[in-house]
Amino acid sequence: MPLSFKKAPQSISVKWSASHLSSNLAINRASETRRATMYGVAHKSGFTMITVSEDGTKQIQGQVICRPVGNNNALASENDVRFIPYIVQAAFINLPIRNILVLACTKSIQIYELDGTTNLHTHVLDKNHPNRTESSVYARGIAGVGQNLLCVGNHLGEVLVFNIPQKGSTVTLKETITGHQFGITSLVSNANLLISSDTSGFILIWNVRTMSQINVIQPVDESGVTALTIWNNCIAASYANGMIRFFDPENAQICGSIAAHARCINGIDCNEQGLLASVSDDCFVRIWKLTGDGENLQISHECNHRIENSQLVGVKFLNLSRADLAIASYDSSEVTILRAI
Repeated sequence: MPLSFKKAPQSISVKWSASHLSSNLAINRASETRRATMYGVAHKSGFTMITVSEDGTKQIQGQVICRPVGNNNALASENDVRFIPYIVQAAFINLPIRNILVLACTKSIQIYELDGTTNLHTHVLDKNHPNRTESSVYARGIAGVGQNLLCVGNHLGEVLVFNIPQKGSTVTLKETITGHQFGITSLVSNANLLISSDTSGFILIWNVRTMSQINVIQPVDESGVTALTIWNNCIAASYANGMIRFFDPENAQICGSIAAHARCINGIDCNEQGLLASVSDDCFVRIWKLTGDGENLQISHECNHRIENSQLVGVKFLNLSRADLAIASYDSSEVTILRAI
C-alpha cells in the first residue's frame, strides 16, 4: 500500500520563527522513561523549544539565548554587537550517560542541560588560526559518540571531541581530529563509525574507538554536502544542487543517487525501516524507501508532500520505528506534524 501523509490537526508552535539553516530542527524523541517529545529550532542568537506530552494536550515553551563571550573568554555584554553569537546548528544529544542540548554558533560551542536551563560549558572558537580557509568563524555538525563523547565540527575543518561528565559541568576538550581542508557541514555517527562532510564535498569516515580516519569519499561535483544520515551501514548525503547520494563506507564507493529536489536540500533523516525523508527550498517533503545495504542498495520513491509557500529547513522522524514526521519551515514558528496514513 503506497505511503501518504496527512497534517496533524493539532498544531505545534514555538515562540520564534526558524532561521534559514541546514538541519534546523532538533528533536528529543519520547521514550519509555520520558513520555514527551521536545522540538526546537534556531532563530538568530536564540534557540526556541517546546515540550509536548504524548497526547498533545500539554505544551511547555522554553528559550535559550546564546551567551556572548568577549576577549579572554569572559562573559560580554548582551548589547555589545561585536560578541553576539548566532546559532548555525542545534541538536539534542542523547548519550548513554546524559542528555544535553548543544548549540553550534558563529563564535563558540555552547553546551546546556537538556532543557536549556543551565550552561555546562562554552568553548570559544579560534579565530586566528594560521590555516584558516573560511572567511567566517563557526561551528557546525553535531554528533554523540560512544558513552560520553560529543563531536562538533568547525570552520577549520576540525572535529572537536569533548568528554561529557555524567554529572556536573566539568566538560573537557579531549582531542581535535583533523582531515578536512574546508569547513564542516555535518556529522553523523553509529556504533562503529563517525562520518563528517565539508563545504567542498569531501566526506571522511572515522573509527569511533580510535578516532582515526579509515576512508575518504571524494567530491562527485562542485556542490557541497548539506546533511548526512546513515542507515544499515550505508551513508546518505544531501547536496546543495538537490541530489542525494549513497556511499558504501567500506570501499568509499557510490552505491546510488537520486535527483531528489529542484533546489537546495536542507535536511534529511532516516528511520529503522529504511525510510529516508528529505526537505528542500522547493516546498516538497519527499520519502524514499531503502532496502539492502551498501553493496546491494535498492532505492524506491514512496511519496511527495507539498507544504505551500514554504522553504523547508528541517525534518525528523517522530519515532524511528514509524513514518510520522516533524518539519520546520523558514520564517515560520510552526512545527508541522505529518501523520502517515
